Amino acid sequence: MKRLLFVVVLLLVALLSVACDAFSPAPPADQSPPPAGPTGQSSLPVPVGNCQSRLWGKVTNAATGQSPANVAIEVVSGGKTFKTVTDPNGLYGFAGLCAGEYAMTLTPPGGKGIPNPNKVTLDGAQPIKVDLTYK
Repeated sequence: MKRLLFVVVLLLVALLSVACDAFSPAPPADQSPPPAGPTGQSSLPVPVGNCQSRLWGKVTNAATGQSPANVAIEVVSGGKTFKTVTDPNGLYGFAGLCAGEYAMTLTPPGGKGIPNPNKVTLDGAQPIKVDLTYK
């Protein structure tokens, strides 16, 4: 009798399991995650058009000759603003910038923004190095 009851309960559990799986909605196709890239991270869309330029350089404090970390760099073009800070070696970089003319401003830690008097023109394809100095 116990054996028969055990078999009946086991069959009921199996039937419920199958029935629940049959009624589980599948996720919509438009909500599935993007395929993973070679590093296991999601693939990002490639910028369209002439948006492959890189702008990079080194920031130097003219008074000390050192290249400090955490100097804020801002570039603005066509109403779009991009920001970054220098690394421990005083280096900064932007990638995926579109063709156009960019105004640059640097702000030392605890200081005011210092505009770069020269605008930088990018072609949307080539990397440009712009070293910046402040006092």
